[in-house]
Amino acid sequence: MAVLIPLGTDRPLARPTVVTFVLLAVNVAVFITGLAFEKADPDRLKELRTLLILDPHSLRAWSWVTYAFLHANFWHIAGNLVFLWVFGPNVEDRFGRIGFLLFYLAGAAAAGGAHVLLAHAPVLGASGAITAVTGAYLVLFPRTIVRVFFLLGFGILHISAAWFITASIAWDIFTTGAGQAGNVATLAHLGGYVFGIGVALFLLWTKILPREVYDLFSITKHAARRRQFREVQYQQQKKIAKQNQGAGVVSEPVALARGEVSEKLLANDGDGAAAAYRKLLEDFGEGAALLSRNSQYDIANALWVAKDHQTAATAYRLFLRGYPNDSETPRMRLMSGLINARYLNDPVSAKQDLAAAIEGLPDGDERQLARELIAELG
Repeated sequence: MAVLIPLGTDRPLARPTVVTFVLLAVNVAVFITGLAFEKADPDRLKELRTLLILDPHSLRAWSWVTYAFLHANFWHIAGNLVFLWVFGPNVEDRFGRIGFLLFYLAGAAAAGGAHVLLAHAPVLGASGAITAVTGAYLVLFPRTIVRVFFLLGFGILHISAAWFITASIAWDIFTTGAGQAGNVATLAHLGGYVFGIGVALFLLWTKILPREVYDLFSITKHAARRRQFREVQYQQQKKIAKQNQGAGVVSEPVALARGEVSEKLLANDGDGAAAAYRKLLEDFGEGAALLSRNSQYDIANALWVAKDHQTAATAYRLFLRGYPNDSETPRMRLMSGLINARYLNDPVSAKQDLAAAIEGLPDGDERQLARELIAELG
């Protein structure tokens, strides 16, 4: 993934960034101090690094954190800090400043722990803590757009955070498995990702961190609900088909077509639902177009809003046929009568609907409208 360099995201901030910039400054200050020591007293620098890096063979309590502020060279620190610069502010914004600082330091320790358990060489660098941050970013903002510089094409690309971070994780897994990691502590990277993803999911699951519509937890939850809804809808359609068509089991194409209408209704896509219902009628006829009670009610009203009066009249008629004793039947008769009277020039059907509707409508505007329509029809 070295060919893709992140430059920024389109996620706005609710508060000024502080901790991320402090962490950037500390890393840079430590690196510059190391350069000064290297020129003035290289032996002393070597002693300090030995004391501060995370060495599986010589563990010290402080080294679980201090190793994350040391870097081998300019490219090492530059590669790490650009990721912190891009992804840190948004995570800090969601976790809060103190929470983010604790998370960052714990992420460094967790990534170091993964390295100690699975590798033998000493490790240094902020990459484990930063992959914890990017792992949390994947959970919190998967649909955020990341601007990246594509080295091979010398251009700017705009890709989702989910794609970019998932591809980075896959690359670390591949290089680790293929033995191509070289001097890169990919095991620490993977430990950081696991920690960041796990912590973010836990905070959302427990609602310690307020959920958002497009975080990974909510997206997954809604996807599961949609699958359950489609299954329930499919079973309902089978039952309706048996009751109203005597056909036994509804065919798979019909069930899928009905399910598409209901799914678009669930997503508040009225125009899409109307188009799907028109196709259902065109492909399978009225005998297949009676949906579950709520879906039939909603699609009839969606077609009315879309001003597709002919199809709306069909949808209202099917509702009245399928659910004649429903509490909304008088209103549905009123709508059917209104459409037949004013848009489809069918006064006979209009009078029948309105006469039946007026008995069940409460006193008020709806009953008054029914009376006016009957008067217009003569």
